[in-house]
Amino acid sequence: MKASALRSLLPGYSGHEVEQLLGATRTRHFPAGTWLCREGDSASACFFIATGAVEVVKYLDGEERVLATLRPGTLVGQTALVDGAFRSASVRAMFATTALELRRKTFQRLVQQGSPLALRLQEQIAIAGIRQLRAAADQLARVLARSVRPSGQRPATVDRLALAFIQAGTGEWDIPLAAAFSRGAIR
Repeated sequence: MKASALRSLLPGYSGHEVEQLLGATRTRHFPAGTWLCREGDSASACFFIATGAVEVVKYLDGEERVLATLRPGTLVGQTALVDGAFRSASVRAMFATTALELRRKTFQRLVQQGSPLALRLQEQIAIAGIRQLRAAADQLARVLARSVRPSGQRPATVDRLALAFIQAGTGEWDIPLAAAFSRGAIR
């Protein structure tokens, strides 16, 4: 991938940071329908979507649910850079997609070197996390509002797709919702 093409996707980045990002990543090409990563797999890298588009997918009761569509300029799987936990959702190329893969070990080396790029990426990870948590909190509020019933009435069925979205978003930040499922509060 050329630095000039990447600069348009990273308007706040300096030329040096773009060059450093290109040097720290591996360019990957994914044909339509190819998985970038799978739910449940160990996470060791994130992807910066350069061209094409991907969808974030979660399986619920054996059925595939698309939680989000991400376009060029988006970082996906970024918590892999800091914790390496298991993937909370799968990511699949919708069209031919080019992504820059940044491995956790490379990111850790940049952090240890005091790289401005590492600081910028840490900031983006924090911002993305805040956005995911806000979206999950909004979704949870909507789910709870729909499920509230007057005293003595059986609770309504909760929107499982909405909860899958919440679980994927919060799972990236170690806020488990599995306990609610196991207690039977969510059907």
